[in-house]
Amino acid sequence: MSVFQFLLIAGVVAAGVFAVKFLPGERSLALKRIFALLFVVAAIFAIVFPNSLTAIAHFFGVGRGTDLLLYVFIIMTLLFAVATVRAKARSDARVTNLARAVALMEARILEERSTKGLDDPTPEEPSA
Repeated sequence: MSVFQFLLIAGVVAAGVFAVKFLPGERSLALKRIFALLFVVAAIFAIVFPNSLTAIAHFFGVGRGTDLLLYVFIIMTLLFAVATVRAKARSDARVTNLARAVALMEARILEERSTKGLDDPTPEEPSA
């Protein structure tokens, strides 16, 4: 095993540990961890046995293992981009719902103060 292969394996293991340890979200956390673990195992296998990647590429009708790796990388990058866009859309929807709830709450407070006849109907500023 060359030094470069050792460094690659160390990098893949570090990325896998980082992904498993800091993955956010309570849903499908186990599934994410399983995929991270499978990624680490597959990457180490491809690093240690590079000719097996070429054999797998030939099985799928791809000329070289490097080409197969590039195709898989492109697909995974697209999936990551789609997942990121969907997560941002969910986050934006949550912020919008929260802003609506705060606006409705402030309107109710102003209405209650005006019906009670308080002098200053402006809502209090939230303290930091």
